[in-house]
Amino acid sequence: MARFSSTLATLLGNGIPLLAALELSGRVIGNEALREAIEEARTAIREGQSVADPLRRSGLFPPLLTRMIAVGERSGDLEPMLERVADAYEQDVESSLAGMTAVLEPIMIVVMGAIMIFVVLAILLPIFEINSLVR
Repeated sequence: MARFSSTLATLLGNGIPLLAALELSGRVIGNEALREAIEEARTAIREGQSVADPLRRSGLFPPLLTRMIAVGERSGDLEPMLERVADAYEQDVESSLAGMTAVLEPIMIVVMGAIMIFVVLAILLPIFEINSLVR
């Protein structure tokens, strides 16, 4: 959603027409279901509907995005609203990654410690066995 919102805001800010901007933004998304929903939205917009309604009806876009698009359409400031949504989703992704990293760091430390113990034992056990054979 962050990538879609950011791309759409950038394209609209640079004067690309809405339908073309939606097409290009759809290409940026890796999810095929979202891409199809955007294509259906383009068709509905071409028929005179608003941008937010077909996206909301698809059920794939979060309510925050569709509401902000609706507010942006009504106020005539769609680009700034999309930028705000993109910022919000980027912050959400960053906080999720920070949380996952915080959980993975201790696990990685324990795994690396276990590997180091295995390597040390693999080196020292033969030395101890040779030492006991010499006696």
